[in-house]
Amino acid sequence: MLRTNDTLAPSYDSLRVPRVGEPVWEIATLYPEQGHWAEEDYLALDTNRLIEFTEGRLEFLPVPTPFHQLILEFLHSRLKAFVEARSLGKVLFAPLRIRVARQKIRQPDIMYFRRGRLRDKHRPPDGADLVVEILSPGVKNRNRDLRTKRKEYAAAGIAEYWIVDPDKRTITVLSLDGQAYRQHGKFRAGQKATSMLLKGFEVGVSEVFAAAEQLD
Repeated sequence: MLRTNDTLAPSYDSLRVPRVGEPVWEIATLYPEQGHWAEEDYLALDTNRLIEFTEGRLEFLPVPTPFHQLILEFLHSRLKAFVEARSLGKVLFAPLRIRVARQKIRQPDIMYFRRGRLRDKHRPPDGADLVVEILSPGVKNRNRDLRTKRKEYAAAGIAEYWIVDPDKRTITVLSLDGQAYRQHGKFRAGQKATSMLLKGFEVGVSEVFAAAEQLD
Protein backbone atom coordinates (compact mmCIF):
# COMPACT_ATOMS: atom_id res chain seq x y z
CA MET A 1 0.00 0.00 0.00
CA LEU A 2 1.79 3.11 -1.19
CA ARG A 3 1.34 6.42 0.52
CA THR A 4 1.60 9.91 -0.86
CA ASN A 5 3.89 12.22 1.08
CA ASP A 6 3.72 15.71 -0.29
CA THR A 7 6.37 17.00 2.11
CA LEU A 8 9.11 15.21 0.20
CA ALA A 9 8.83 17.30 -2.95
CA PRO A 10 9.97 20.89 -3.26
CA SER A 11 7.48 23.51 -4.33
CA TYR A 12 7.90 24.33 -8.01
CA ASP A 13 5.82 25.06 -11.07
CA SER A 14 4.48 21.73 -12.36
CA LEU A 15 4.93 23.01 -15.92
CA ARG A 16 8.66 23.53 -15.47
CA VAL A 17 10.82 21.01 -17.31
CA PRO A 18 12.84 19.06 -14.70
CA ARG A 19 16.61 19.43 -14.89
CA VAL A 20 18.89 16.51 -15.78
CA GLY A 21 19.97 14.83 -12.56
CA GLU A 22 17.00 16.11 -10.56
CA PRO A 23 15.11 13.43 -8.57
CA VAL A 24 11.81 12.27 -10.04
CA TRP A 25 9.77 13.80 -7.24
CA GLU A 26 6.48 12.55 -8.65
CA ILE A 27 7.66 9.00 -8.04
CA ALA A 28 9.43 9.70 -4.75
CA THR A 29 6.29 11.13 -3.19
CA LEU A 30 4.43 7.86 -3.77
CA TYR A 31 6.43 6.23 -0.99
CA PRO A 32 6.69 6.83 2.79
CA GLU A 33 9.67 8.59 4.32
CA GLN A 34 12.31 6.57 6.16
CA GLY A 35 10.99 5.66 9.59
CA HIS A 36 7.37 5.68 8.41
CA TRP A 37 7.20 2.50 6.35
CA ALA A 38 4.64 -0.08 7.41
CA GLU A 39 5.30 -3.76 6.88
CA GLU A 40 2.60 -3.96 4.20
CA ASP A 41 4.32 -1.11 2.31
CA TYR A 42 7.60 -2.99 2.41
CA LEU A 43 6.06 -6.30 1.34
CA ALA A 44 4.34 -4.57 -1.58
CA LEU A 45 7.66 -3.38 -3.05
CA ASP A 46 8.25 -4.89 -6.47
CA THR A 47 11.98 -4.72 -7.08
CA ASN A 48 14.95 -6.99 -7.71
CA ARG A 49 17.03 -5.07 -5.15
CA LEU A 50 17.90 -6.76 -1.86
CA ILE A 51 16.11 -4.62 0.69
CA GLU A 52 15.55 -5.37 4.38
CA PHE A 53 13.02 -3.78 6.73
CA THR A 54 13.68 -2.62 10.26
CA GLU A 55 11.42 -0.49 12.43
CA GLY A 56 9.87 1.55 9.65
CA ARG A 57 13.07 1.95 7.62
CA LEU A 58 14.40 0.32 4.50
CA GLU A 59 17.99 -0.95 4.45
CA PHE A 60 19.47 -1.43 0.98
CA LEU A 61 21.96 -4.28 0.77
CA PRO A 62 24.92 -4.27 -1.62
CA VAL A 63 24.47 -5.95 -4.98
CA PRO A 64 26.23 -9.35 -4.79
CA THR A 65 29.34 -9.95 -6.86
CA PRO A 66 29.89 -13.16 -8.89
CA PHE A 67 32.42 -14.22 -6.20
CA HIS A 68 29.75 -13.82 -3.51
CA GLN A 69 27.21 -15.75 -5.56
CA LEU A 70 29.60 -18.60 -6.30
CA ILE A 71 30.21 -19.04 -2.56
CA LEU A 72 26.46 -18.97 -2.01
CA GLU A 73 25.87 -21.52 -4.78
CA PHE A 74 28.48 -23.92 -3.40
CA LEU A 75 27.24 -23.77 0.20
CA HIS A 76 23.59 -23.94 -0.80
CA SER A 77 24.16 -27.03 -2.96
CA ARG A 78 26.09 -28.82 -0.20
CA LEU A 79 23.58 -27.96 2.53
CA LYS A 80 20.56 -28.75 0.34
CA ALA A 81 21.97 -32.17 -0.63
CA PHE A 82 22.60 -33.02 3.03
CA VAL A 83 19.16 -31.92 4.22
CA GLU A 84 17.15 -33.45 1.39
CA ALA A 85 18.95 -36.79 1.57
CA ARG A 86 17.72 -37.07 5.17
CA SER A 87 14.28 -35.45 4.65
CA LEU A 88 15.11 -32.84 7.27
CA GLY A 89 13.28 -29.90 5.68
CA LYS A 90 14.06 -27.23 3.11
CA VAL A 91 17.08 -25.09 2.23
CA LEU A 92 16.36 -21.82 0.42
CA PHE A 93 18.38 -18.76 -0.56
CA ALA A 94 18.06 -15.00 -1.01
CA PRO A 95 16.13 -13.09 -2.02
CA LEU A 96 13.71 -14.41 0.59
CA ARG A 97 12.31 -12.42 3.48
CA ILE A 98 12.15 -13.85 6.99
CA ARG A 99 10.66 -12.10 10.01
CA VAL A 100 13.09 -11.92 12.91
CA ALA A 101 11.05 -9.64 15.16
CA ARG A 102 8.11 -7.28 15.08
CA GLN A 103 8.93 -4.62 12.48
CA LYS A 104 12.12 -6.44 11.43
CA ILE A 105 12.51 -8.48 8.25
CA ARG A 106 15.87 -9.75 7.02
CA GLN A 107 17.10 -11.65 3.95
CA PRO A 108 19.93 -14.04 4.85
CA ASP A 109 21.95 -15.49 2.00
CA ILE A 110 20.95 -19.08 2.86
CA MET A 111 18.23 -20.41 5.17
CA TYR A 112 17.42 -23.87 6.51
CA PHE A 113 13.90 -24.66 7.73
CA ARG A 114 13.14 -27.88 9.55
CA ARG A 115 10.17 -29.99 8.40
CA GLY A 116 6.82 -28.38 9.17
CA ARG A 117 8.21 -24.89 9.73
CA LEU A 118 7.12 -23.39 6.39
CA ARG A 119 3.39 -23.43 7.05
CA ASP A 120 2.37 -20.46 4.91
CA LYS A 121 4.46 -20.46 1.76
CA HIS A 122 3.04 -17.10 0.61
CA ARG A 123 4.18 -15.02 3.59
CA PRO A 124 7.59 -14.37 5.17
CA PRO A 125 8.32 -17.19 7.62
CA ASP A 126 8.97 -16.42 11.26
CA GLY A 127 12.68 -16.98 11.61
CA ALA A 128 14.54 -20.08 10.48
CA ASP A 129 16.59 -22.87 12.03
CA LEU A 130 19.94 -22.06 10.42
CA VAL A 131 21.06 -19.03 8.43
CA VAL A 132 24.20 -18.20 6.48
CA GLU A 133 25.51 -14.72 5.74
CA ILE A 134 28.39 -14.05 3.34
CA LEU A 135 30.07 -10.81 4.36
CA SER A 136 30.17 -8.00 1.82
CA PRO A 137 33.02 -5.43 1.71
CA GLY A 138 32.75 -2.25 3.76
CA VAL A 139 32.62 -1.50 7.47
CA LYS A 140 28.87 -0.85 7.47
CA ASN A 141 28.07 -4.09 5.69
CA ARG A 142 30.40 -6.16 7.90
CA ASN A 143 29.01 -4.64 11.10
CA ARG A 144 25.47 -5.38 10.00
CA ASP A 145 26.20 -9.11 9.77
CA LEU A 146 28.78 -9.43 12.52
CA ARG A 147 26.99 -7.41 15.18
CA THR A 148 23.44 -6.30 14.38
CA LYS A 149 22.23 -9.51 12.77
CA ARG A 150 24.02 -11.64 15.32
CA LYS A 151 21.85 -10.07 18.03
CA GLU A 152 18.68 -10.17 15.93
CA TYR A 153 19.06 -13.77 14.83
CA ALA A 154 19.74 -14.87 18.40
CA ALA A 155 16.70 -12.97 19.67
CA ALA A 156 14.63 -14.64 16.94
CA GLY A 157 15.65 -18.06 18.24
CA ILE A 158 17.58 -19.10 15.12
CA ALA A 159 19.57 -22.08 16.38
CA GLU A 160 22.67 -21.65 14.23
CA TYR A 161 24.33 -18.78 12.36
CA TRP A 162 27.15 -19.28 9.86
CA ILE A 163 29.25 -16.24 8.92
CA VAL A 164 31.41 -16.60 5.81
CA ASP A 165 34.22 -14.04 5.60
CA PRO A 166 35.76 -13.85 2.10
CA ASP A 167 38.37 -11.29 3.24
CA LYS A 168 39.77 -13.44 6.06
CA ARG A 169 38.88 -16.76 4.37
CA THR A 170 37.11 -18.04 7.47
CA ILE A 171 33.76 -19.57 8.33
CA THR A 172 32.47 -18.88 11.84
CA VAL A 173 29.72 -21.11 13.19
CA LEU A 174 27.64 -19.71 16.05
CA SER A 175 25.33 -21.90 18.12
CA LEU A 176 22.43 -20.53 20.18
CA ASP A 177 22.97 -20.89 23.90
CA GLY A 178 19.98 -19.46 25.75
CA GLN A 179 19.36 -16.00 24.32
CA ALA A 180 22.81 -15.42 22.82
CA TYR A 181 25.22 -17.16 20.47
CA ARG A 182 28.40 -18.89 21.52
CA GLN A 183 31.10 -19.67 19.01
CA HIS A 184 31.16 -23.32 18.04
CA GLY A 185 34.21 -22.71 15.90
CA LYS A 186 36.08 -20.31 13.65
CA PHE A 187 37.30 -22.47 10.81
CA ARG A 188 40.15 -21.63 8.44
CA ALA A 189 41.78 -22.97 5.30
CA GLY A 190 42.53 -26.67 5.60
CA GLN A 191 39.81 -27.16 8.23
CA LYS A 192 36.20 -28.31 7.92
CA ALA A 193 33.39 -26.14 9.24
CA THR A 194 30.91 -28.30 11.15
CA SER A 195 27.34 -27.83 12.30
CA MET A 196 26.06 -28.36 15.84
CA LEU A 197 22.45 -28.38 14.68
CA LEU A 198 22.80 -30.72 11.71
CA LYS A 199 24.96 -33.50 13.05
CA GLY A 200 27.29 -34.79 10.37
CA PHE A 201 27.14 -31.74 8.11
CA GLU A 202 30.56 -30.34 7.32
CA VAL A 203 32.22 -28.39 4.55
CA GLY A 204 35.85 -27.73 3.77
CA VAL A 205 36.73 -24.07 4.10
CA SER A 206 39.30 -24.25 1.32
CA GLU A 207 36.73 -25.91 -0.96
CA VAL A 208 34.25 -23.08 -0.42
CA PHE A 209 36.61 -20.35 -1.58
CA ALA A 210 38.25 -22.49 -4.26
CA ALA A 211 34.82 -23.03 -5.81
CA ALA A 212 34.36 -19.27 -6.04
CA GLU A 213 37.75 -18.74 -7.66
CA GLN A 214 37.47 -21.35 -10.39
CA LEU A 215 37.55 -20.02 -13.92
CA ASP A 216 35.25 -21.28 -16.67
